[in-house]
Amino acid sequence: MQLFFAHNAYDPADVFERRYYTTAEKETCDELQEEGKGHPVHIDSEIVEAWYPRSFSEKIDLILLYLHKHAPHIGQTIQFSAQKLYSFLFIDRYDLANGQYAPREDDAIEDEAKFIIKCLIQQGLIVDGGKLPFAAAQRFTLTPCGYARIDELQRYTGNGKNVLVAMSFNNTEKLREAIRKGIHLAGYIAIFIDEVQHNELITPELLKHIKDSKFVVVDLTHQNNGAYFEEGYAMGLGKPVIQLCKQGVKLHFDIAQKNTIMWAAEDDIPELLQKRIAATIE
Repeated sequence: MQLFFAHNAYDPADVFERRYYTTAEKETCDELQEEGKGHPVHIDSEIVEAWYPRSFSEKIDLILLYLHKHAPHIGQTIQFSAQKLYSFLFIDRYDLANGQYAPREDDAIEDEAKFIIKCLIQQGLIVDGGKLPFAAAQRFTLTPCGYARIDELQRYTGNGKNVLVAMSFNNTEKLREAIRKGIHLAGYIAIFIDEVQHNELITPELLKHIKDSKFVVVDLTHQNNGAYFEEGYAMGLGKPVIQLCKQGVKLHFDIAQKNTIMWAAEDDIPELLQKRIAATIE
């Protein structure tokens, strides 16, 4: 994917500036802005691939979470501008042809947005406002079924992509990057607590990230007490836990019977971890 628009709030009375993310080089972004073609912001393709929904059902889930975030009161009706609507509905605004991206027709963009809104209504996730023009269809009210689905999503994950990694961080850079790569190949984002910027005490922040993770990956090669603690906390929350350990290391008897990825070299980890995630995580 080359271009997609960011969520952009604006006053229709003001001059509209298209602010969007793109994987184009930063120099290209500067040139587009100088040419008056909106306000492009460079973003790494790996971030896009890890964040962008891979299935229609995942897209629906992310839309619900977005609506919930922007409607803080139960039963509240919220309305969005057309451009912001297209953004959080994940509407494709460009087609790739012959290596070039060309804008889609406005009617095609609107039809795709209408289709997704209709799906949300048919699934009973938002209120059916009746046969209204598209401008009125930009108003959303979540239903009890919608809130129930949001509760289910929030019980298991913060954004559906984050994965907390528990391990020793002392002189383990190669191991860290191998685990990160395996998680990325499976379509998720690896979270290492020592890379997280925050102003809180480390333990509450760590527990928050475990709670918000889809699942947890733990490497027990160095018999790190913190990793054991984090695995136990995740298991107590009902989170799936994937264990890794270097061959030849004896695991604690409490978890020795758990199916563990036993690796001989760090280079083996990405493929082994990707396959285990694909096989065991929904």
